[in-house]
Amino acid sequence: KDTKSHKYDNKWDIDKFKPKGVKFNALYRFIKKQDYLIDRLVSQGYEIARYRFKPNGRVIVGLGSESVRDISMTLHWIYGMPYIPGQAIKGLLSNWMIAEGADSDEHFKLIFGDEENKGKVIFMDSYPNDSNFTIKPDIMNPHYSDYYTSDREPPSDWQATIPIHFFTLADVEFNICLIYLEKDMENIKVCGKTLEDWLREALKYGGVGAKTSLGYGTGNLRLIEGSR
Repeated sequence: KDTKSHKYDNKWDIDKFKPKGVKFNALYRFIKKQDYLIDRLVSQGYEIARYRFKPNGRVIVGLGSESVRDISMTLHWIYGMPYIPGQAIKGLLSNWMIAEGADSDEHFKLIFGDEENKGKVIFMDSYPNDSNFTIKPDIMNPHYSDYYTSDREPPSDWQATIPIHFFTLADVEFNICLIYLEKDMENIKVCGKTLEDWLREALKYGGVGAKTSLGYGTGNLRLIEGSR
């Protein structure tokens, strides 16, 4: 849009994105179904670890992904709410552990599996703990657009900047749940650390989603008291 006549409002919140006549809290009831599923697994004898993940700032999940919605944010395919897929949590954790050399430990394959065996830990999709989060616009501003799109143009100061706008999640806290398929799995150590220790470290220093090198998606993990 014409930047002279259009200004981005940094105070946008979830109310701006509610479908007309539909309450987000009504859709949020879907998340409670996950709690029902977890309770059923507990009743069957599975060990469950529940956590809350509080990002330090904003989170970007799905940036750059193709979508019919024309928005680079991972949204639930039915209810449209933002979330972190379980495979994203599993991926960031395994990549962090590999980078730290922990994949040499035999327990690494037990957790994540390999070509012949399935992993013994299920990573559930992670949804916001409540509906009090906000969706805020953000911006990338490449300074050398011609350099990035051409093999001939060197980076130079006379190239025009082209702002790229995208959406982020702010003021959000996620529920993270791990399901252990074997007894005492939560106490197994990989290179001297439990899976909980590794996950806390990966989220604190590595982060989830895009632009983590700039601090997006990093935060603190805490165990929900009495969840085990």
